[in-house]
Amino acid sequence: MFSFRNWQERYGRLTLSTLWDLFMVWVVLINLSLILFELTYLWLRPIYFTHLPVVTRIWDPVLGIEPHPLTEELIEKAAATEQLFLLDPGSESLNLKLEELSDVTFRVLVENPFERSGQTQDLDAIKDGMARVTGHSMARLNNPEELAEIARDYWIVSPEQLPQRFLLFDENLEPLLAVNYFRAFDLNGKLVNHFWKIDLPFLILFWIEFMVRWILAVRRHTYARWYFFPIFYWYDLLSLIPVTTLRPLRLLRVVSIYMRLRQSELSRVGKDFLSRAVAYISNIITEEVSDRVAVRILSEFGEEIADGTHIRIARATVEPRREEIEQVLVEQIRAILTNEETIERFRQLLRLNLDNAVEESESLRSLPLPHIVVKPIVRAVGEVVLDTTLETIEATLDTPEGQEAVSAVAGSIIEDFFYGPALAELESLAKDISLQVIDHMMDVVKVKKWALPDEGGGRPVMPWEEEEEEEEVISDQ
Repeated sequence: MFSFRNWQERYGRLTLSTLWDLFMVWVVLINLSLILFELTYLWLRPIYFTHLPVVTRIWDPVLGIEPHPLTEELIEKAAATEQLFLLDPGSESLNLKLEELSDVTFRVLVENPFERSGQTQDLDAIKDGMARVTGHSMARLNNPEELAEIARDYWIVSPEQLPQRFLLFDENLEPLLAVNYFRAFDLNGKLVNHFWKIDLPFLILFWIEFMVRWILAVRRHTYARWYFFPIFYWYDLLSLIPVTTLRPLRLLRVVSIYMRLRQSELSRVGKDFLSRAVAYISNIITEEVSDRVAVRILSEFGEEIADGTHIRIARATVEPRREEIEQVLVEQIRAILTNEETIERFRQLLRLNLDNAVEESESLRSLPLPHIVVKPIVRAVGEVVLDTTLETIEATLDTPEGQEAVSAVAGSIIEDFFYGPALAELESLAKDISLQVIDHMMDVVKVKKWALPDEGGGRPVMPWEEEEEEEEVISDQ
């Protein structure tokens, strides 16, 4: 049994904001229903006229719809003539009435009063029916003389045939004539349409509500700029334009309804079965499309690497900036050679080399001096030269000759890297590594993550299965 406490436990405390959202949702739904009804009214009017005549009696004046004078005249004359025939079949005025009825029927067939209402197919049906009854060819129904003969042969018949003609008219022709209408024009030459009077209160309410929301958004600093609000809610703004031709854009307020219901705690929109199923399927489609695009890009990237395009691109990119790259390398070499920690490591390395020089050098071994004498001399002289070199290297690098020498070293490094003999070996290694990385990435991308089982080892839970699980939990409780 429903109770306010159960409602409050399920949806929370009712606030003015939630009540207003509910009110606006209902207002929008009513307005959209009226707009859809107005848009489809002329199309469905024959159905309303036949089965729900009260609808046409209410709504025809809104669109300025009246019974067409010519078709209405034909219906009235046919009814009057039939009444006279039933009351006095031998009346002298009956023939005159039938002549008038024949003339009006001819005018209907020729003037096409159905054209403005868009129901010309009904006139074609009337022509076909009358031609079939009178025995005329249906191939000449566009000939006025043929139509005149059809109208006359239909009504000017013997008294024995008249009851059948009246019966055919009442059952088959009169319903088509009755549903036809005439729509008036206003002083501006446009078709009469008073729907704006019905729509105006809704439009005023929507404008007030939109401006209030805009002012509140500005006061609360919801967006970085005041004019961002109409940009974010462009669909609401378009629906507020008071132009008849733009009235169908009011259907965009469905988006606003959905967002309101989704944000409201009083509805399950966004959490319901349909919303979750749509989100689930859209995620699958998005993943499939993105995976195909990623595989295509990776495949083309792998083909370019296998073709060696990356080397040509690298060279084409490096060559125009070679001087800048050399300058960067010169600065790096200078920084390395003048770094105190680097100099100390050079000193240790060269001292170790001096210790081994006497033992390994053939030139020093060939000196006519004892080894015990040569070793201290070589070590002392080498350390002096080493210290002098390391102490003066910064000054040497500042000279034009030193800068030129370092630039030559940098140029040689670049030349060897891009054009040296080791390039082919490095390129092959880099190509193999890149292609393997791309293959692994393609294998990862091709995996259908949406079809993977969950952590528990089962397949993924579908939205409709979540509903079943929730029902089971509720039933267990």
